[in-house]
Amino acid sequence: MSSRRRDREIPTQVRSAARRGVIVVLSAVLMIVMMGFIALSVDVGYMFTMQSQLQRSVDAAALAGAGSLIEGEEVATASVHEYLTHNPVGLQWKEFTDGNTASNVDLFLNKYGEGLELSIGEWNATTEQVEPAEDSPSTVSVRMSYENMPFFFGHLLGRDSFDISAESIATYQSRDIMLVLDLSGSMNNDSEFNAINKLGFDHVYSNGQQMYADLGYPVYGDLTFDPQYAKAEGPAPGSEGQAQTSVTYRGPSAVVTSSKGISKITVRTSNGYTYNYYPGGATNYTANPNREIRYVRVTSGKNPDNSDQVHSFDFDGNRVSTIRNALGLNNVAYPYPQGSWNDYINYCLGAGQNNNAGYRYRFGYFNWINYLLERRYSYNATPDLWKVSAQPVTAVKNSVDLFIHFMQEGDGRDRIGLAVYNAPNGDGLLESTLTENLPFIMAQSRQRQAGHYHNYTNIGGGMTVAREELQARARVGAVKMMVLLTDGQANWVNGGTNSSGAKQYVLDEAYLCAEQNIKILTISLGAGADKNLMDQVAEITKGVHFNVPGGQTVEEYTDDLTEIFRQVAGHRPLKLVK
Repeated sequence: MSSRRRDREIPTQVRSAARRGVIVVLSAVLMIVMMGFIALSVDVGYMFTMQSQLQRSVDAAALAGAGSLIEGEEVATASVHEYLTHNPVGLQWKEFTDGNTASNVDLFLNKYGEGLELSIGEWNATTEQVEPAEDSPSTVSVRMSYENMPFFFGHLLGRDSFDISAESIATYQSRDIMLVLDLSGSMNNDSEFNAINKLGFDHVYSNGQQMYADLGYPVYGDLTFDPQYAKAEGPAPGSEGQAQTSVTYRGPSAVVTSSKGISKITVRTSNGYTYNYYPGGATNYTANPNREIRYVRVTSGKNPDNSDQVHSFDFDGNRVSTIRNALGLNNVAYPYPQGSWNDYINYCLGAGQNNNAGYRYRFGYFNWINYLLERRYSYNATPDLWKVSAQPVTAVKNSVDLFIHFMQEGDGRDRIGLAVYNAPNGDGLLESTLTENLPFIMAQSRQRQAGHYHNYTNIGGGMTVAREELQARARVGAVKMMVLLTDGQANWVNGGTNSSGAKQYVLDEAYLCAEQNIKILTISLGAGADKNLMDQVAEITKGVHFNVPGGQTVEEYTDDLTEIFRQVAGHRPLKLVK
């Protein structure tokens, strides 16, 4: 048998055993390689997880710091430290579970502070760098590095640790804000006599005194601040026997005085009846027919021919003239373009607020101011009324001032415009385009009065001009906002009163604003405001509705308005720029 034949005859069992030995060795090698890949994948996954956690941590810290800049750089820095501490990477959370925030922050900075780079300044979009800010910084940059983060299996591959770092830059966005203010006549309501039942006499009285001071303590004739009855003086005596008489007119009664004894008083009332009184020589007597008096005749003193002296006082056809003369106003020019002393006197003689307050037939600066607020409130009628502390319009103006001051504490990149309702034609009116000249906005709002142009409430009209201004002049990239305030109900649209149509106009405008990404913050002031409508407007535009409840004192709703405007000013829209 040949050798080739013998080779072919080697048993198959021997060859199979040899192959199995090779597979065992190969499997062992492949197992080691596979374990290496598993270890590598675990460590690589861990690296990416730690990197993601660190990025989220610095993002949160940068946003928190930028959001706190309005309170100062120290507060912003503290916010960054707190957020880095409260957003740990990996197993750091175990290190900060005990103690208070301050101690945890100290511990974090002591251990990891060398890896933190924090800068505050201005974001330059062109260079994409944070540059130093001379005043009011708006940007926070946070860079955090961790060295020697441990691998799980890296030592098997000759590497025990890895380094990670992340950077985030946050800034708050500029805002273009339109203030939309209610200048309807009702914005005087809390200073008028009708507010006595709600706010009390003392409040309305002291507010009246303040408004009189705001006008510069004017002096007209013989008026005093507290309303008094008019005292009409008879002619001066022409001889020793004649009397000096006077009649203090009180409507349904009259107080008659004389320098000599009064023998008879005759009065005629508004219903034509005549009443005779016989004081029996008294020098002071009150005639009280309990019906509005129109004529008084007093018999007192003697003429030179020894006949009875009769003194006549006309409160009928010449009533206003008699009273104006009694008040020393005959030769006093009325100070404002609309209204007159005669109109004021008739106001005091009539029913309404003045009567309800107990001042009918009385005259003084207190109810003259109420006459202005109730009857002559417009700028055309009484240009000086913007100076007085009428409520709630003054609370609104004060709050706008504070809002502007809060805005000025920022970086100066915000702009504000002013719209009011109603304009002289009943629509909305743009008082100021969007501007960085914030003191100008304060001056514009301060120099407006309730019913300045128009008495009714066209909320939609104010929204229209504000929206159109934002559409025309808002900056690309700026947050567009509207702050809408009202104390009443929408009641004017398309040149006339129409409550349902006026409300629908408001909602239509809200939807138009929503399409333009204009967020509306609504403020309803007092019990008379349409809270439901303001809720709807805020919801449609993804804004917020603030309600200042009715029945509050002026001090209380002033505090509420101040806090609302503080929140609006402090709500800085933030964004990550890197």
